[in-house]
Amino acid sequence: MTDTVVVIYSGGMDSYTLLHLARNRGYRVHALSFNYGQRHVRELECARSVCEAHDIPHKVIDIRAMSEVMAGSALTSELEVPEGHYQEDSMKATVVPNRNMILLSLATGYAVTVGARAVWYGAHGGDHAIYPDCRPEFVARMDAVCRVANYEPVGIEAPFMAMDKGRILAEGLRLGLDYAQTWTCYNGRERACGRCGSCVERLEAFAANGVPDPIEYEDNC
Repeated sequence: MTDTVVVIYSGGMDSYTLLHLARNRGYRVHALSFNYGQRHVRELECARSVCEAHDIPHKVIDIRAMSEVMAGSALTSELEVPEGHYQEDSMKATVVPNRNMILLSLATGYAVTVGARAVWYGAHGGDHAIYPDCRPEFVARMDAVCRVANYEPVGIEAPFMAMDKGRILAEGLRLGLDYAQTWTCYNGRERACGRCGSCVERLEAFAANGVPDPIEYEDNC
């Protein structure tokens, strides 16, 4: 194994920061994105653009055929996307069943293929209450399994596990990153809605850091 990592890169602000953090630490990065039928598929356009600009190897894997076994989420169906601040009851509607276990499993296979020592993904402290596959115990168990699943051990790492979105953004600003190159809104419209839980959390992160969000919002947030 080498100092290579596979970064699961959605095109959102957390994984965008993670991608550049890995590069800043001197790792050779392979970016891996997934089209699982998310309505905010626009984020993949951001991912492609960033990787092309920085000459980062990037693969987009289409797993929409798996939609029948990953159904029931507002992110992949016609269910209404909840608005307002993250609350456990309402935001459960945005859980895609077993998403991260599936994505991490595929990413681990890719890591073995390209000789990477680990898979990084952007689970963070603000996700714990809502998303079971972003909790520390999930990461620890996936790490243990992926280290013995192949002849070559692959670690599962979530460097932002102890950080909220405000701290993640602060790290990215320290690195001089341009967040106009990211997409966060759960609605895949021309401009971000400013009302879904993902937008609200993003806007709070920018407010906490005292800087304006560079993307456009429908309601001039």
